[in-house]
Amino acid sequence: MLADSQAVQWRLRGATFLSSFDRFAIPPLLVPISAAFGIPLGTAALVASAYFIAYGVSQPFWGALSDRVGRVKVIRFSVVAGAVCCVVAALAPSFTVLIVSRTISGVLFAAIVPTVVTYIGDTVDVQKRQHALTLTIASASAGIAVATIIGGLCAELISWRAAFLSTSVLAVILSLALVRIPEPVRPRSSESYLRLAKGALEQRWVLVVLAIGFIEGAVILGSLTFISASLQEQGVGAAIAGSAAAGFGIANVCCVPVVTRAIKRFASPLMIACGSALAAIGLLVAASDTVVATAIIAALGLGAGFGFLHPTMQLWATQVNAQARAVTVSFFAGSVFVGGAVASAAAAPLADRGSFSLIFLVAAGLALLLATAGAWLRARYVSSIDADRAANEAGPASL
Repeated sequence: MLADSQAVQWRLRGATFLSSFDRFAIPPLLVPISAAFGIPLGTAALVASAYFIAYGVSQPFWGALSDRVGRVKVIRFSVVAGAVCCVVAALAPSFTVLIVSRTISGVLFAAIVPTVVTYIGDTVDVQKRQHALTLTIASASAGIAVATIIGGLCAELISWRAAFLSTSVLAVILSLALVRIPEPVRPRSSESYLRLAKGALEQRWVLVVLAIGFIEGAVILGSLTFISASLQEQGVGAAIAGSAAAGFGIANVCCVPVVTRAIKRFASPLMIACGSALAAIGLLVAASDTVVATAIIAALGLGAGFGFLHPTMQLWATQVNAQARAVTVSFFAGSVFVGGAVASAAAAPLADRGSFSLIFLVAAGLALLLATAGAWLRARYVSSIDADRAANEAGPASL
């Protein structure tokens, strides 16, 4: 198979599906885990926060390792080892064992999405790259939708432990499909990882992308963590609560045809503004009154907003420092998930008090900040690149 063939692309999308499935099976399980171990909901939410932090801070490590040993080896290892950790989580006799196993799972599954994005950056022409990234994000969002539904059903009909076993089964199937994926041909840098990382973090635009990614994670991932819990705290069953949160993935997948057309017609700053505004609208509806209907609208708004926002940000991450793309993409992915972890941890005391409307209201305010400042900064970046290319008498930019 060629590295940029459709067969390879589908296998890569399967990997991102698995990564998202593992991450977002957790939200519908927080209330059952709280009851099972006799702990407050805010404490149970640490399972999600620990996972997101581990997922975020380990991104640079995987970026460096994929440069050293290859993209495909990293993806395969993370899938197999992650499956083992999920089995441990399913059998966890205590909350301590559960949170440790989920933290290690976060470290392992963290390898998949940034490595897949870097693989696409290595093999897909920049003219087609955002389209490929959009489809990849759609597969990840499908994983979110399926995970929230399966997680809720497992919690209500079987056990919260069954949700983790389902991830293991999917991982075993995927590991067989990944056997034939070729390693992309790429130039190898003679510089050390630390030098590349230091060089990336000294670039103004790289820092801008990381800051925007942090806010994106706080808005999208931080608020999504509490949609199911906000309903379950009011007595709604885990299956219905999980299905309501599944609107995120469903909306994102349904937006793919719209987004793929929009990226050809509209400027990238507008994509950031539209995506952030859609998320803000959904969150404001949820803040007004947290019931099943408003939770569904919030999930749909977050999913649609993510569909417009995240592929544009991922494209920016692959462009802003092409000399060290894997390092930069890994830092960006890390910033998104650390943002989600920080937001969910900060909101935990409010969740303990049942103040979910306030959580969603604050997230909506951050989304509006992202819609304005993020779009303006992207426009500034595009203008600077166009100016540099004009000065060098290069062709027109494809941004």
